[in-house]
Amino acid sequence: MALLHLPIETITEAQLGDLIQAKAAESLHIEYKRQTYGGGDGAHREFLADVSSFANARGGDLLIGVEAAKGVPSALSAFAGNADAELLRLDNMARGGLEPRISNLQMRAVPIAAGGSVLVIRIPRSYRGPHRVIFGGSNKFHARSSIGKYEPNVDELRAMFAFAPELAERMRAFRFSRVASIAAGDTPAALQGNLCLVLHVVPFSHFDLRPSLSLPKAVGVGSYFIPIGTTHAADSRINIDGFLTLSNPNDTGQHRAYVQVFRPGAVEAVACLGEHVEIRALGVDIVRHARLYTTALQECDAEPPFMVMASILGTKDKRVAALDNYKQLRGQVADRDQLHLTEVVLEETPNGNPNCGLALKPLLDHLANAAGLATSPSFDQEGNCLIHE
Repeated sequence: MALLHLPIETITEAQLGDLIQAKAAESLHIEYKRQTYGGGDGAHREFLADVSSFANARGGDLLIGVEAAKGVPSALSAFAGNADAELLRLDNMARGGLEPRISNLQMRAVPIAAGGSVLVIRIPRSYRGPHRVIFGGSNKFHARSSIGKYEPNVDELRAMFAFAPELAERMRAFRFSRVASIAAGDTPAALQGNLCLVLHVVPFSHFDLRPSLSLPKAVGVGSYFIPIGTTHAADSRINIDGFLTLSNPNDTGQHRAYVQVFRPGAVEAVACLGEHVEIRALGVDIVRHARLYTTALQECDAEPPFMVMASILGTKDKRVAALDNYKQLRGQVADRDQLHLTEVVLEETPNGNPNCGLALKPLLDHLANAAGLATSPSFDQEGNCLIHE
C-alpha cells in the first residue's frame, strides 16, 4: 500500500492514518521518517541518498513525521516547526546536492488536527538518471529495492546508465512503427488525403510496465485532445487502443484529422494538409497542440518528460514553403515521400505557446530547412518565439 495513486495535493490526515491502520510497511515506493533531517553534513547526505534512490528506481513518497518500527508505521509524529521553511530547505538541498538535478520534485505539508504537519516529498521516477550525490565532495549512486536504498554494483550501474539510450531507441521504434502503419492506411479513422502531419507526444512513462494514463481522466479532459486544425472535436469515443477524437462526425466516413490517445500514455495526432506544406501555419499547429497535449497528459497522471516527434507524409513532389510578406509561397519541392523532423524532449509541461515554441525550436528549424530556409520564420532576430496564445 502506498500513496502514489493519489495526487499529492489531495493527501489528507485520514489517508496517512490508513497507512498506519493497514501497517503499510516501507517498500519500493514509500519510506517513513519520524523526524526531519538535521543540519549536519551526514544528515544532508542521507536526505540526498533517500531522494536519489527513489528517482533512480520507480519513484515514491518520503513521509517525514511518521513513526515506524522496523519499517512498519505505528503513529504520526507531526513536524511542529515552520513547514514551509523546512520544505524550502529540503528543496534547496535537493537542487544543489544531486547531479543531474531531479525535475518535478513535489513537496507538501499535510496538516494534522492535533497540531503540526506531516511533510510529504514525492520523488518521480527519473528518466535523466542515474542521479548521484555530489554534496560535500561525495560521488555516490543509490538505488532502491523493496527493503530500502542501497549502493548498486557495477552491473546495476551499467544498466542504469544504459536505460536512457535504450528508452530513446524504443521511442524511435514506436514512432516509425506508427508512421509505417499510417502510411499504409492502417489508422483508427479513414483519412481524406495522403499529405498529412503526424505529431506524436509521448511521455517517457509510456514504456513503463504499469499503465501511466488514467483513461477516465483522458475522457474528462477530452477538450484538450482536439484534432489539429480544429477548435473542438466533432466526435469522440473509447476504443481498444484508448481514447479517440475526430475532426468530423463519425458517420461521415473519412476524416480530416484525428487524435488517438493510447492507454500507456502516447498521443498520436494526424491531420491532412491539402495540396502543399505551409510551414508557418504548420509550426503554429505543432506548437499549439504539443502544448495542449502535454497539459492534458499531465492532467491524466502522465508526468513529464515528454518526447515530441513530428513527421510529414506524402510529400514527394509537393511544395514545402512559407508565405512571405506578399502572401507568396517561397520554398522548394520535396524530393522524398516522408519528412521526419528532429525529436525534442520537453522536461516540463510548457507554460504558454511562446515557451513551448522556444523548446521546440530545433524541430521548427528543421521544418524550415525542408522549405530551403536556414531558420524558422516563427522566431524574430532576437530569437523570440512569434507564436502567441
